[in-house]
Amino acid sequence: MLDNAEWIIPKETKGVLTPADWLFLTLGIYFHDVGLLVSRNEYEVRYQSAEYNRFLAEPIIPSSKYSEYLARLEQLSKEDADRIQYQDFVRANHGNRVQAWIEGVPLDDNEASKEVRQQISSLFSHVDATTRRDLALVCASHTRDDLSDTGKYKISQPYGSTRKEEVNLQYVAVVLRAADLLQITKRRAPLVLYQIVSPKDPISQLEWQKQGAVRSVRPKPGIDRDGNVSEAVASATVEVHARFERPDGFFGLTDYLLYAEQELQLCHAAIIKSERLLENPPKFPWRFIDSSGVEANGFLTQSFGFSLDQEKILELLTGHTLYNDTSVVIRELTQNALDAVRLQRFLDQKNNPLSTTAGHIKIAWRSKERMLMIIDNGTGMSQEVIEKHFLKVGSSRYQDEHFKEKYPEFSSISRFGIGALSVFMVSDDVEITTCSPDDPEARIISLRSVHGKYLIKLLNKVADREQIGVFPHGTSVRLNLRPTAEIGDVLKIAKMWLMFPQTRVTVHIDDEPPQDIGFCSPRDAIEGYLNGPAGRRRYDNKIEVREMEEDGVTLAFAVSKNEIFKEWSLFQIPQHRYAIDDEQEAPPTGIFIEGVGVEFSTPGFSAVNVLAIANAVGPAAPKTNVARSALEDTPEQRRMLATIYRLYSKHISNEIDRLATEEGYSLSRAVGEAPFIASLLLAQTNSLSRPSLLSKAISQTPLIIVEDGSGRRKISYEDLRALGEFWTVESPLSRSIETFVREAPSDITASSIIKTLGNSASTYPPGCTMCTFSSSSYVDAMVRADFEISEVSASESLRRINLKWSLKGERPRWIRSEDYWKRSAQSDRRLSSVLDWMHERGSRGATQQINLPTEKAPMAGLENVGGFASNGEVYIKVGEPIVEFFKDIVYGKDGVAKERCVASHLVLLQFAIGGGYDWAEFSKESLVRTEEYGIYEFLEPYISIDKFISALNRSNSRLFNPYAWDRRGKGL
Repeated sequence: MLDNAEWIIPKETKGVLTPADWLFLTLGIYFHDVGLLVSRNEYEVRYQSAEYNRFLAEPIIPSSKYSEYLARLEQLSKEDADRIQYQDFVRANHGNRVQAWIEGVPLDDNEASKEVRQQISSLFSHVDATTRRDLALVCASHTRDDLSDTGKYKISQPYGSTRKEEVNLQYVAVVLRAADLLQITKRRAPLVLYQIVSPKDPISQLEWQKQGAVRSVRPKPGIDRDGNVSEAVASATVEVHARFERPDGFFGLTDYLLYAEQELQLCHAAIIKSERLLENPPKFPWRFIDSSGVEANGFLTQSFGFSLDQEKILELLTGHTLYNDTSVVIRELTQNALDAVRLQRFLDQKNNPLSTTAGHIKIAWRSKERMLMIIDNGTGMSQEVIEKHFLKVGSSRYQDEHFKEKYPEFSSISRFGIGALSVFMVSDDVEITTCSPDDPEARIISLRSVHGKYLIKLLNKVADREQIGVFPHGTSVRLNLRPTAEIGDVLKIAKMWLMFPQTRVTVHIDDEPPQDIGFCSPRDAIEGYLNGPAGRRRYDNKIEVREMEEDGVTLAFAVSKNEIFKEWSLFQIPQHRYAIDDEQEAPPTGIFIEGVGVEFSTPGFSAVNVLAIANAVGPAAPKTNVARSALEDTPEQRRMLATIYRLYSKHISNEIDRLATEEGYSLSRAVGEAPFIASLLLAQTNSLSRPSLLSKAISQTPLIIVEDGSGRRKISYEDLRALGEFWTVESPLSRSIETFVREAPSDITASSIIKTLGNSASTYPPGCTMCTFSSSSYVDAMVRADFEISEVSASESLRRINLKWSLKGERPRWIRSEDYWKRSAQSDRRLSSVLDWMHERGSRGATQQINLPTEKAPMAGLENVGGFASNGEVYIKVGEPIVEFFKDIVYGKDGVAKERCVASHLVLLQFAIGGGYDWAEFSKESLVRTEEYGIYEFLEPYISIDKFISALNRSNSRLFNPYAWDRRGKGL
């Protein structure tokens, strides 16, 4: 890299640089990749890092590519896959890591990299804070795309009183970036090191091939006008020479060089931009990379690339592959009109904050003439806009860099610049009249075919004003539909797409009176439906509408009141009524972006269930796919869904508070109603757009009651997780006390009741006790995913068992049957069919989960039993021979064979427990006499039957169950 920097910096610039510039560049070269350093300790505790867990939960690459990435990892062993996944995390964050380490600032990794940070930071302990901060910034800069920011990378940063102590941070960062980009020769990856390391990751192999084949990266000589090499002409090109034995390495390098060339051009643009700010600016001429010297052995020296068939591409864009519904013509044209009207209003208010300019869009349909017109009083189009964007496929005016730089606050609906093509789905006769204040004349554009030419006629803004029709600014689009084209019910289509246009939109059908469409807000849309003929006819329950707004997302949803329990729950659209009632007035649901419909299921779901509408606006609103038929999987889309789920969850929180304050419910009873209020959300998990995001929102909602020395309070699952541990108490007495506390007219605690009873032996254990365990299967699943039992205290005389739950560590405390069955079913179709058959037939104990301890844990009061039952699960005690049998398998085998073996033996153990056998008498004949023998024959290849039966016969089959004394039935 130092050698590269020697020629990257032009001769005339070397005299301009200060000693401090050279010092910063040299240190940057040495330290910029230190962030890739990972200690053994950091890797071993990686799952304790909040930042790494976020990286796993929220991939930084699109879902389509992420699926390919996961598929690649599955081809590797778990050890290699885990290593590569953490390696990719470090690659993505190594700029932030080195910056934090040089500055001595901790990362959000639970101090796992503390030893590395201290080592790196100690090297700069005698350097002043400003110098350390700026060097850290330079080292991190090669991973960022903000080199043009001279407010961040100062072009003259003093560290002393003399010129020699000044540094041009931007130039140093640019040279560092270029040297890093061009560090691709085989000197970086010698063959002997490749043979020693032998990377298993396909990406790593490609990197080694790429670097191992590159012979030279050097400046290309300057060429004068006559085509001769000349030292007097400055070169702007870097040439690369390489020869590959395999084609994948060739493609890997050429793809990389395209990327590197783009980065060099950004570096060049950044330096050019700041030249005017310096008296004697440094030069960075490099903009191009010549890859003609890159060859692949056995292939033609000439490289080939795809060319586009314009006619076929345009046919694809206007055919059924992109827009498969002709009604989108209305959507696309009105969407363009909406953007133009909104931009005009934006410009008017920018010029005059008191402006009250009213935008207006007219949609007119003449059925006899089969003519559709979309008229707006927006900005209109200048000749420049027409040529550069309107008639240039794929070029959107609003996505143009100059436009975004000039109007950064404006957020458009249009994105791809292909909406105008939709007109050719239905028409071969299109006329567009447009008037822009930026041009002296208005224009009529005539188009007949997507493949043909177009004509533009100029109109005088004074003499032809009546013909213009949209003076002083605006656009009119007229389509004469082909005889065979169908466009549908124009009014219904316009209402469906344009729900919240933020401007006046009127629909004119033939000679009928114009109809205004659209609503001011999602609440208005739902209330308009409920108060209309269809809503009044369909729903007789008491229904209200709630509306909430957060981060540019407005969500409205209907709620219905349960008169018995006094709670307002999310209102579900009755599917039978939805299916058979008036089709013209379907319940309004969906996600709208800037007021235009994209998806028409319930927000946050892939199906229609809750009567709800969401509208997202502003720069953070998610992006649609090219056809605007769905939202793209992007960080913006995930943030919007997270907001929607938070707003649903906020309703649950609000209802808990309302029940406690307005309806006189005790806190315990109010929180106890939460799972029922949330049931519609939690019961529709199969149709959730992002289950993990809903889980996060629910985890922040107070659905849990805990009690400790300070009293009883409601907390969220995240609060519970922050505690790290808690207790649960199971006994007939505690169950009765919890019922009393729930139904009490005022808030009391279980501890106060026990104290009143004078039974000190029944007091709750010290610390925090969760009082609502098993009240919600959804919350229970979250708890079991992160917590496990770490201590047991049982009392047969009190018919009670106290369980302490602690966060899971690196090694689980229990072997859980559910985990092994689930994993084995995914990889073994035979075993999956067995498990399905068990559940379908209702085999004995088929739904009961089994837990076997992997390590010693405090277990008091279980001396005379072999385990205990809790919340529908069975836990075997430490030291039982059957436990040791399973531990030998778990820690004695590897891979899929171990998973199948453990899962199969757990099926047998389930038979023994569910069948009520005395384990001392259990034998192979016990299976023969039952219908489960057929299952045994299926599993026999994975089972050591004699060893299993021997361990089971020596184990205690008696289980402690605090509710075993409950009588069932009416008695005499």
